[in-house]
Order: sequence, then structure tokens, then C-alpha cells
Amino acid sequence: MEGIKLLPDDYIVKYRSEEIQLLRKEFQLFECLFRNPSRVYTRAELLEVVWTQEEPTDRTVDDHIYRVRKKLKPIASCIWIETIRGIGYRLKISKQEDVSPLKQDYEVSSSMERLFHKYQLYGQGDALKLLEENQSVLGFELKPQSVLYIQFMKGNFRWIAETTDFSFWDRCFYLLHIYSYIEHDKTKCLDYFKRALVSDKVPEEHRFEMEWLNQLTVLGFTGQWEEAKNLLQQSVKVIQEKNAEGFIPNLYFIELYLIFLQKDLMWAKKRIKEIEVGLNQYPYSREQASFTVIQGIDYLYNGDEEQAKICFDRGMDQFIEARYIPGLFISLTIILFFLSDTGKYNELQQYYKTQLTQYELDYKLTGLKSIISRELNALL
Repeated sequence: MEGIKLLPDDYIVKYRSEEIQLLRKEFQLFECLFRNPSRVYTRAELLEVVWTQEEPTDRTVDDHIYRVRKKLKPIASCIWIETIRGIGYRLKISKQEDVSPLKQDYEVSSSMERLFHKYQLYGQGDALKLLEENQSVLGFELKPQSVLYIQFMKGNFRWIAETTDFSFWDRCFYLLHIYSYIEHDKTKCLDYFKRALVSDKVPEEHRFEMEWLNQLTVLGFTGQWEEAKNLLQQSVKVIQEKNAEGFIPNLYFIELYLIFLQKDLMWAKKRIKEIEVGLNQYPYSREQASFTVIQGIDYLYNGDEEQAKICFDRGMDQFIEARYIPGLFISLTIILFFLSDTGKYNELQQYYKTQLTQYELDYKLTGLKSIISRELNALL
């Protein structure tokens, strides 16, 4: 069933670039067969599942089967409905071998890799998912680190923690981030980051981001402001030298966090306006969401709780629209940190704590802290 997706809200069956639009009952019929491929369903069983509390006839099933078969013709080489004479129907699915000659074409693969990194840079989650789902059609194969990134982006955190398809060192960067979402003691998170940085087994691209970007935020969460400011100055130089443009907005955001903590609200407002102008030049979906949350922090320190909540909620919605689930956890951590720093807004704090708990349930983070910490302790 790999590559076949059901979109129940729209009654669509999707395979590669094909989208088969069904009617509601047609979709329910197909879904019943699809959930149990190769099982033979009698007409009576299909009537009971799809037409519950209705009074259709056997002919109703046959008519719907006929219509679904007709609509499935564009993908009939891989999926079709088989009639079992005297009994009923079953769904047959054949595995499609990927024989695209483009997979051996260096120009295609390198172009798709550049496209992937461009979408990644600008936080275009929908585009990345389309690339992932249509690798065979487009004639390329995602690199292992790209596969991991997409799973991380989609919020498949438990899969990353439990998969045996990738080594610990391939997953280390993501495990550290997932752990930071569920560990309230940020000194433990910082310790793991520092232990990872002294290892030569961490992939270089991950090491660079951890050293010059990620640990800055964790230093701030642990109250090490002077160290954070010194590292921020070094990070700006290094990232500019490396021409790592995707990291620059996040450096600006970290600078703003430090300004807020110093309670220099006039300077914060000035920098917010400057950064807003810079962000308008680039379609950074993730960074636009982070910036909206920062605008909320500004309202918070200026005593406007209502506008702060509007910005916080809008920023969270923007992360969902960008299909970047880690942004939800990062933002909630930041929101709760600054709410705590103000020493006010208890109801707002409780609201976002409840939201964080719900997201932890939605994305199956419960119980992951001990699983990840055991692996980090064993290998770092």
C-alpha cells in the first residue's frame, strides 16, 4: 500500500500524482476494502459497514463497485477491485517497481537536492511533503538526512526515537531537540548539547547548527546571559562568513530574547521594526511564525495581554500552516518562559501549559523522555 493515500475529508484516493475523486459512499466502500486488502467481503458485509441503518439492496453494492472501478482506471495497474464469483469483492494491490531511469541522472538528483534545501530553508512544509511523496515520479531519492528531517518536520518524534533504520549519530541532533521539548530542566538539555559538541561523530551540518545557533537559546533558558551574549557575537561573525543566510533571522530573534530579558523595551521595539523589514524580503514561513510570537512577547512586556495572546495564537497557526510541528513546541517553550519571567498573567500561563500538554499527547511524546535520555546517556 506504499504510495497510496486516503484523504477522508475530501473523499480522495491519491497515488503519486493521480487524485481520484469519489463520492462519500464510494469512498467509504473503497476505504473498507483498502483497510483490509485481500480480504473477501460479501455484499451483506459491505452493506452493513457502508450503509448502516439504511435499506439498500445487493444491487446498490454492485452499482457502487462499478462506479469506483471506473474511477480507479488511471491507477488500475497497481490497485483494482476483484470479483470473487458467488462470494463478493476484494481489493488487490500490486507493488509497483520503481524503474525511473532519472534516478541515475546526476543532473536531476542534484537539482532536486538543491530544490529540497531551498524549500527547507524557507520552511515550505507542503512542498517538502510533495517531494517526499513523489520521489518515484520525479526520478530521485531523498538522502537519509533529508528523510529524517521530514519526519522531524511532520512531528513523527516517536518514530525518530525508536527507529533502527538510522544510527544514533544520524538521529542525535533530532533527539536533542525532542528532549528539549519535554525536559523542563534546561540545564540537562544544555549538558547534552555540550556533550554532543565534543564528539566527532555528529554530522558536520548538525554540529554547525548546534554550536552556533541551538545552544544560544538553551543558554538563555538557563540564565547564562553573559555567555549567551558573547557566543551570539561569535555566531554572527561565523554565520556571515559561512554565508548561512537561513540562520540569520534566528540570530536576530535570539538577540531580541536577550533584549527583552534586559527589559530594554525601547531597543526591542526598534529592533522589531528593523527585523520586520528584513523578513519581508524573504519567504521564510517558519521565521515569520517565530517573529509573530516575538511580537506577542513585546505586547506582553508592554502590558497588553489581549494582543499578546492574539500574536501567540497566530504564530502557532502559522507553524501549522507551514507544516513545521517542532515550531509549536519551541514557541510554547519560549512563550511559557517569558510569561514566567514577567511574573504575571497566571491564566495565560495555564492556558499555554494546557496547550503544551495536549500537543504532547497529540504527537505521542508521553514516555519519550526516559527513552531518549537513556540513549543520550549511553552514547554521549
